[in-house]
Amino acid sequence: MSEQRLTVPPTGRILDMECRCCGGRSVELVIDLTDQPHCNRLVRPDAPAQAEPRFPLRVGFCRVCTMVQIDHTIPKESMFSDYPYVSGTTKTLPAHFSDTSHRIAAAYGLGPQDLVVDIGSNDGTWLKQYAPFGCRVLGVEAAGNVADLAKAAGVPTWQRFFNEACATDILSEHGAAKIVTAAGVFFHLEELHSVVAGIEKLLTEDGVFVVQAIYLGGMVENTAFDQVYHEHLCYYTLRSLSELLGRHGLEVFEATLVPIHGGTIEAHVARKGRRPVGASVRTMQADETRKGFGEIETYRNLAKSVLLLQQKLVGLLEQYRAAGKTVWAYGAPAKGATLLNSFGIGPELVQKAVERNPMKVGLAIPGVRIPIAEERADESPSAYLVLAWNFIDEFLKNPANIAYMAQGGEFIVPVPKVEVVGAAGPRAV
Repeated sequence: MSEQRLTVPPTGRILDMECRCCGGRSVELVIDLTDQPHCNRLVRPDAPAQAEPRFPLRVGFCRVCTMVQIDHTIPKESMFSDYPYVSGTTKTLPAHFSDTSHRIAAAYGLGPQDLVVDIGSNDGTWLKQYAPFGCRVLGVEAAGNVADLAKAAGVPTWQRFFNEACATDILSEHGAAKIVTAAGVFFHLEELHSVVAGIEKLLTEDGVFVVQAIYLGGMVENTAFDQVYHEHLCYYTLRSLSELLGRHGLEVFEATLVPIHGGTIEAHVARKGRRPVGASVRTMQADETRKGFGEIETYRNLAKSVLLLQQKLVGLLEQYRAAGKTVWAYGAPAKGATLLNSFGIGPELVQKAVERNPMKVGLAIPGVRIPIAEERADESPSAYLVLAWNFIDEFLKNPANIAYMAQGGEFIVPVPKVEVVGAAGPRAV
């Protein structure tokens, strides 16, 4: 594969789109990752070269409402009707969702008559955590393959896309929800305003919507550009999230940051005026203003940081190749496809990826065509490139990985900064 040459877009280029939040036409291009294939549409290794379609992957900043977003939409039916990601693959996510459900149950007094609806419920990992409280649960998941996993595990699940019409049907069959949740899905929403209108409709009068979404501020601070891919249409700060919710009579009354996925905003939302707005909201608003998360220059600077990251990572991988060392990818997440395709890293630098998810084994990462193999205990490379860097702490605690490093193996962590972790600890590049 030829090396991808990223550039910083010219200042002032307005994208041909309406803002997904406010509808304005003042969305300025700030990051251009060029044309890329759909990250989760894995391909057969022997498929014809360039068989997968490519689509623009451009990030814009709305000068009116500050929403950061991509301009090209791949139809949701193409991306989410069959999906290779399952929440229960790691130990980190079930533990995170267990903690979150206990906090929600304690804060809002969940009981047996209360309904919890999870939007984009995947394999039911989050809803399973409500079992101790005896409340009713319902997942809404568009991907048939993972919805089937949830139903097989005993989690009631509707296989469909959530929107205002879906909310109406849930009300008719199950009644209003005391809690509506959405984790790792709120930036996926093609029908954004219909979804938010549906949430408002579905909640009881004192109901709470709990949303967890990768935090744009964390992406900026961690240079986590690999969180940008076609499934992620919007990237939220508290300010832009509040702009969206306010258009549907909702407001954030509590806001915190949780460490999952490299930095996630957790917002608790109610009907406007229904609950007092807590100090956490004012604190985060002030922090975002101080750090310039509502200013376009912040995202122009992020584009420059991505170019520096490319230079360091590609240069390091070329050193490994020159020394005759092998490098495999540790995991094949969606974000990894963005990083590899943006930087032009193919099998000549990373020979293969190893995975625990059987839905990915035997296929290849689209675009770069790095083959995905099953992780095995009896073989290992000189170093692993950790594409799922947000789970690095879990990986480094794994006894097998500790033994691997003791024998000279290394983990290359690309984000938030390029560093190599071995038995002696991390070293910066």
